[in-house]
Amino acid sequence: MNRIKPLKIIFFLAIPLSIIVVGVIIYGFNSKTISASLYAPLKTKNINDSIPVILATSHLNLVENMSSAEIKTLLKNGKISCSVDLAEYIKNKFGLEKLPQTVEIGKFDHSRDSIFLLTTIDSLNHQFRSLSVDSIDFFSNPVPYKLWIAATHSFSYDKDITHYVHTGVTALTRSTGVVLDREGIDFYLKNIESYFKKSELTHISNEVSVKDQCDYGTMKMHFATKPAHFEIIKRLRANIIELTGNHNLDFGKEPYLNSLKWYESNNMQYFGGGKSPAEANRPLIMELKDGSRVAWIGFNEFCPCGECADKEIGANRYSATKAKNLIDSLKKNANVSYIMACVQFGEADTYTPTPTQKNICKYLVDCGADVVMGSQAHQAQEIGLHKDKIIFYGLGNFLFDQIHRLGVRQAFFLNCYFYNGKIIQYQPVYTYMNDQRQPTVASEERKKEIQKSILKKYNFLR
Repeated sequence: MNRIKPLKIIFFLAIPLSIIVVGVIIYGFNSKTISASLYAPLKTKNINDSIPVILATSHLNLVENMSSAEIKTLLKNGKISCSVDLAEYIKNKFGLEKLPQTVEIGKFDHSRDSIFLLTTIDSLNHQFRSLSVDSIDFFSNPVPYKLWIAATHSFSYDKDITHYVHTGVTALTRSTGVVLDREGIDFYLKNIESYFKKSELTHISNEVSVKDQCDYGTMKMHFATKPAHFEIIKRLRANIIELTGNHNLDFGKEPYLNSLKWYESNNMQYFGGGKSPAEANRPLIMELKDGSRVAWIGFNEFCPCGECADKEIGANRYSATKAKNLIDSLKKNANVSYIMACVQFGEADTYTPTPTQKNICKYLVDCGADVVMGSQAHQAQEIGLHKDKIIFYGLGNFLFDQIHRLGVRQAFFLNCYFYNGKIIQYQPVYTYMNDQRQPTVASEERKKEIQKSILKKYNFLR
């Protein structure tokens, strides 16, 4: 990282950017480019040669906001450290009598839940979770954010940051379908839709195929979704569809193939499944706003419903050899900067991942994956670090009807922010499925219950 000279914070007026239509570019491995014409650009200040300073902490730390006065106090008490290059800037910015305590970022102890770090966005990585400063979160609201420092390179939020949302289990069927038939899509989405308005990329792990005529009330373990209710995927502005799930072939080939056509006709790319074994194993590669390339790969561990593309259509069956070869090929031939591995594991009704889950997730990291997402979980599961890479063992139900016990109501989706070709922030949004089977952002009390269940110190020990 370039050393940064301490200067006064530079402010510029916010300059709205016009919408730019970006054509789709085909790369090897089914590479796609984000179509900027789909989204209104975020109106941010045009920062020239300045970068934000971020207050960060461990994922175990539940503090979400800190005032400038609190930051100054904790700097004096040694509870907040900074990267070495920022020491003089922090001293002047917060009016300290001496230089603050410094730390090498690679030696930050992520198993401690009471320490904090100030560093620039150039040094931030996904092991940390950022905090709001004076109730302003840089990643969701950069315009009024106050901590900026001069740098030797340019930075523009609109050009350099790509906002991506990753979600858990989606299955628009059974009792969810009954609610949709009775109340409609607006009712179903009213508590969460606003959270999906600003992202350039949105992931949906859809386990159910579209079928023209289906009776939700008679469904038990064979699932389908009516065409009208597939519109929910569009309403959430999804453009990345994961097909590793167990139920996409419940009603045979035709609904599955029709679903693939629907995704394609609605400018959605898919991975982890397909029309052939080769397509199912093919990674999805997308080019971000800054020109870097990111890969999504997906697997199904057991294929309990005969849903895998072993000979024909379906999900991509997991094998250690296949996974390693795929990751090796991406690293050697595809010029990608970040690999996201998603796995439909065998289901377990527990916050704690199974030994098999842990072994496969760590193996994928060892092979070169930058993050591993468990796609199977019907309840939120633990998160942790392995070799400085983050693992989300299971995000829980996103759009599914289960409410019969607390665990299956609890879940989270992730606001993710790419910078320089890597995700530097995973920010959970905790959810709760209410009695009307509406996905709802969790209250503070319910959020703390989920955090207590999935944030465990032993997963962050080096």
